[in-house]
Amino acid sequence: MSQLAFPTGFLWGTATAAHQVEGNNSNSDWWEWELRPDTPCKEPSGAAIDHYNRYGRDVATLAGLGFNTYRFSVEWARIEPSEGQFDETQLEHYRRMVAAVLESNLTPMVTLNHFTLPLWVAKQGGWLSEATPGLFERYCRRVVEALGDGVEWYCTINEPGVVAQGGYMGAFGFPPGTHGVANWTRASDMLIAGHRKARAAVKELRPNAMVGQTLAMQEWESDPGARAALEYARRMREDIFLEASKEDDFVGVQTYSRTRLESGQAASPTDDAGDGIRRTQIGWEWRPQAVAATVRRVAELLPGKPIVVTEHGVAASDDAERVEFITDGLKALHSLIGGGIPLRGYIHWSAFDNFEWTYGYAMQFGLIAVDRSTQERTVKPSARFLGEIARTNELTLPDS
Repeated sequence: MSQLAFPTGFLWGTATAAHQVEGNNSNSDWWEWELRPDTPCKEPSGAAIDHYNRYGRDVATLAGLGFNTYRFSVEWARIEPSEGQFDETQLEHYRRMVAAVLESNLTPMVTLNHFTLPLWVAKQGGWLSEATPGLFERYCRRVVEALGDGVEWYCTINEPGVVAQGGYMGAFGFPPGTHGVANWTRASDMLIAGHRKARAAVKELRPNAMVGQTLAMQEWESDPGARAALEYARRMREDIFLEASKEDDFVGVQTYSRTRLESGQAASPTDDAGDGIRRTQIGWEWRPQAVAATVRRVAELLPGKPIVVTEHGVAASDDAERVEFITDGLKALHSLIGGGIPLRGYIHWSAFDNFEWTYGYAMQFGLIAVDRSTQERTVKPSARFLGEIARTNELTLPDS
């Protein structure tokens, strides 16, 4: 057997997002989107996995498995259900949640916005409105003030490139479902402005906190004829947001697969599903090593910037595949550490099988299964596998 050791103080964790796990997020744009007659969603989120009420036991389970970090989001639609009206009961809920994470000896990593908007913000134009960055800043201030000194890691906006392209270019069936490059560009600009305002607010209130945004990134390949399309797609999805991270304390990298562009084809990781390429449950190319390619690219573009893998995982009904995916991803990441890349942590998506946006509950990304008829949790072997890596801070491999 051989051991691949990770740096002292490495963050080992799992992640969730409020709308995907809490349930009954009825003041949000996504709740309305799921219930529209013409919704692209396979099913509504409903009660989700009731993490809103069960977080205490859930957090204790994660700590017992060996993790030292829990990344979760707070829900703007709960905290500010109508313009300028902040719900102190909800702020207290998230204070208790942070306290539970700390009491379990886990590091809380708080995401301030994970895809959803309060319905009133959406009705005013969402990320197309020049008012939204300022509204987001005001909300972030209230949250950071409420959560106090216990939170040392903040993620401002989760995957802004996905929000802009998925909701405003109309690519992924996200709300508000607008179309066009002009809307895509406008939303991207507003998301960048929102990130910068949020970052400044957090740093003013908690100067010692680590603040960054988390970026959806792909390993990209193309044939020569599609090189220009690759450069355009990568710039719009990734590079403009990386440029906005130059002053961040860290960059969160979230990678699941590789996208290859062929001449005359659109950019999609699920193209040519019958091409003999191994694919995950969701249809993406099986490519756990892609995360090392994206981390390397961030290190090249932003030298010396601390990097945390804030999401990496696989949709798989066979949990043995999840163990394989984690192993190969961590092997690839470990190879970067000796080269001086400041990789600070690995956060797996997801802690639980949950609501996967337009896919509903069909996709199994979780380390822990949930029977939604009873809300019973079942820890999978992959959770114990990754938890042991977290506990020992090393990946054990059989000798070849």
